[in-house]
Amino acid sequence: MPTILQVSIPVALYTSFDYLLPAHISPASVQIGIRVKVPFGASRKLVGIVIGLTDKTNIPTSKLKPISALLDSSPLIPQELLQLIQWASRYYHYPLGMAFDVALPSSLMQGKNTQSDAVTVWRLAEMELNSQHKLTEQQQKLIQLLQQYPQGIAKSAIENQLKNAGITLRSLEKKGLIIQEEVGQYGSEQPQHLRLNSAQKQAVNQVCAHLNQFYPSLLDGVTGSGKTEVYLQIIQQVIEQNKQTLLLIPEINLTPQTVARFRQRYQVPIAVIHSKLSMQERLQTWLQARDGKISIIIGTRSAIWTPFLKLGIIIVDEEHDDSYKQQNSLRYSARNIAIVRAQKLNIPVILGSATPSLESLYNAKQGRYQHIVLPERAGVALHPAFKIINMQHQQANYPISQVLQNNIQACLDQQQQVLLFINRRGYAPILQCPSCEWVAQCTDCEINMTYHKMTQTLHCHHCNKQYSVDLICPQCQHPQLKPLGQGTERIEEILQQYFPEACILRIDSDSTSRKHAMSDLINKINAGEADILVGTQILAKGHHFENVTLVGVINIDGGLFGADYRSAEQMAQLFTQVSGRAGRVEKKGLVIVQTFFPDHPLLKHLIQKGYHAFAHEHLIERELTAYPPFSYLAVLRAESAIKEDALHFLEMARLEAKYLIDDEVMQLHAPIEAPIQKRVGKYRAQLLLQSSNRTLLHESLSQWLPKLPSSGKKIHWSLDVDPIDLL
Repeated sequence: MPTILQVSIPVALYTSFDYLLPAHISPASVQIGIRVKVPFGASRKLVGIVIGLTDKTNIPTSKLKPISALLDSSPLIPQELLQLIQWASRYYHYPLGMAFDVALPSSLMQGKNTQSDAVTVWRLAEMELNSQHKLTEQQQKLIQLLQQYPQGIAKSAIENQLKNAGITLRSLEKKGLIIQEEVGQYGSEQPQHLRLNSAQKQAVNQVCAHLNQFYPSLLDGVTGSGKTEVYLQIIQQVIEQNKQTLLLIPEINLTPQTVARFRQRYQVPIAVIHSKLSMQERLQTWLQARDGKISIIIGTRSAIWTPFLKLGIIIVDEEHDDSYKQQNSLRYSARNIAIVRAQKLNIPVILGSATPSLESLYNAKQGRYQHIVLPERAGVALHPAFKIINMQHQQANYPISQVLQNNIQACLDQQQQVLLFINRRGYAPILQCPSCEWVAQCTDCEINMTYHKMTQTLHCHHCNKQYSVDLICPQCQHPQLKPLGQGTERIEEILQQYFPEACILRIDSDSTSRKHAMSDLINKINAGEADILVGTQILAKGHHFENVTLVGVINIDGGLFGADYRSAEQMAQLFTQVSGRAGRVEKKGLVIVQTFFPDHPLLKHLIQKGYHAFAHEHLIERELTAYPPFSYLAVLRAESAIKEDALHFLEMARLEAKYLIDDEVMQLHAPIEAPIQKRVGKYRAQLLLQSSNRTLLHESLSQWLPKLPSSGKKIHWSLDVDPIDLL
């Protein structure tokens, strides 16, 4: 009987495919986890992963096709990672072949070579600088950077801080001032630890006592409590055990400052993984981590799929952040995958946050996680004071109150920095005709388009469509459309009028889109070259600005009235995080909150009692309403070019589910239109499934989904397990 390969292929089918091993290939050369090229359909050739070897098949061997080629001589994917992807495929009810396509570097699924290059670093040569070495300003900056890293620094890390680093490196190498050398697998010098307070010491000791076992812990520390220093000192002990570390962070914009801090502490290979890496950079980092050549990986959610030779700990920083949830294709939660992976590897996992998710707090309360609390700010820093400004009493069209203006001026007089938060980019969220009240809307999404004055464009922030602005009304020909509301651009413009001498930096996804932009802005802030920072939630996550003493919340009201069951939690987290940027060192901080609803109970509760009191009460509310973490959800979403078709499909799916599934096992809500009804030209609807038993929910889904017609062009459907929102 010939050897039959069970191959997982990146197609939207919930099965593997059987292929024959050609006679000229020895069965001994085939192992689970290697890539093969296979014929598929009439003319396609695809790259698949071998997930099984057998001598039995339900298909006549005469109808089986042989594989076209073996692409690997040994397993590409370690067994541990292979099993993790298979688990994710089952849990999220997503085709395994497509799950591999999401989890692995794209070049691997294209059949590219897997040669692992050596990890190299640049360092200063043993040569004294003198007046004969005429250096450009860029070369001087690079020399100064290398002086901070006597044992060398990787090119990727240099490029995070200096533009066009490649040209400068080559020129200095020609002068004999710097050299490139290969780094050993491990090796570090003892870092200079910061002094810990008693709570930090206890946190470090508690985790380090369990480095060789599954030990899930929630590191619950107020903003500025020194969670990163706790991570650093735990990781030092992991390194001393010759093990690797995976640190997940929520945003790509946090990468430069995080990497810089880690490189200052450790002389070990450190690499980053995020969406802005090239295909080759991503592949090399993936291979080097797998082969044990990198000690610390710092990355966004996709880094959870990185293979390791000897992973010792996983840390999920800002674990509450929604960025850890993938919102398309394989809709996985990197935080939840981290827990599962740590359990399978029998290693500790730390979930860190100043505003833990209600699910994590509930798990800690139930004893599933160790609850480690850092109740005070590190060093001499104090908690900020709060002041609420009732904007109902302010003059119309003046988004910055007089009280906030006065406090900004006082900070500028004392050479302190100010952070102003408004969670809306662009100039104005609405562009309207003052005569006929026509409003600029996206034709594909049927929502208002944001006016960007800097680029003179209208921008749909849902489908990314952009139009150049014609300020003449297309409906009544009025000569001047009017922007309504405020975004970061408009606040920046107003501040320039109020404080013409101040250096104002705008920090949002527009101003940080180019490579190195965020690190350049952070460097300016830390060097004291900025007076006022205006930004979106990008500024609320994990940044440590020592000289920021005043935080102004321009408009928080939108978050007070969200329709989703998690709206209050998300608003509370964002408010607490942005407030925590004020007064993080020895200077007392002040948070000024501008609102049209000063008596709103959520706002008052957060200011008077804090996030954890809110979380306690909101968990009681969740239990009464039977929402997570007291139940388990899945959402079947459908979209179609014809509005009625999506709802009709979901109603048919609901009837099929009622036929298969006991009402006591799973509650099926009626299909409804999505809150954002149209996006990218397609009408959207959704069907919510809810159960008090996770296992029974998944068993029901496994019975139900195969009965649904295949997703296609007319009706595209997807399943979201553990959705983070119902929008």
